[in-house]
Amino acid sequence: MNKNTVKLVTPIIATSLVFASLAPAIVVNADEINNNTEVSAPSVGMLTDADILAANNYISFDINTKQFVVDSAIANIFPAEKVASVEEYVKQTNIQLASIKQDGSEVASVVDTDGSETVLTPVLLRGAGVNSITFHWNYARIKIKASSVSDAVALGFIIGGIKIEADIIKIACGAAGLKVSKYVTRGIWFDYNYLVGVFTGNAGLQ
Repeated sequence: MNKNTVKLVTPIIATSLVFASLAPAIVVNADEINNNTEVSAPSVGMLTDADILAANNYISFDINTKQFVVDSAIANIFPAEKVASVEEYVKQTNIQLASIKQDGSEVASVVDTDGSETVLTPVLLRGAGVNSITFHWNYARIKIKASSVSDAVALGFIIGGIKIEADIIKIACGAAGLKVSKYVTRGIWFDYNYLVGVFTGNAGLQ
């Protein structure tokens, strides 16, 4: 596996990793994973934007295990039910990370809460756009290249074991300002919370 870690120029969320104590981390492992599993949105508790910003301070990506970990000190700021929701989000994301294909058919990476990006798959040349997925602990950024957009709008799209329904992609194309026709010249990117099955509203052109 080729792995490269880079710093993003634009931070995903304006926050830093601050650990409130030296309490041990909770590793939410992806056990007994079927590498060909395609998942639908699991049932998880909803988290507000404020919850996510606070949780970012207690979540990090371990580049050795290729898994997100949750610092147990998160229990100092959240009630038990919200801790359980955060841990479920992280568990589901770790399941997806464990299922990433390493045969060159996918481009996948992870962005830590400090903004650093770790590439998980063999790096392919960008060419005229790319099909890729970038995981955050609570959502994913999906990129669909121009030559794949029409089929994705008609049939949906699967990458990294995640299926995005066609209706979601149509909405994302509209938000990105892309008119879908037989001949699409630009790819799109959009942020998708696959844990609850919703488009976040962020989208643009490749």
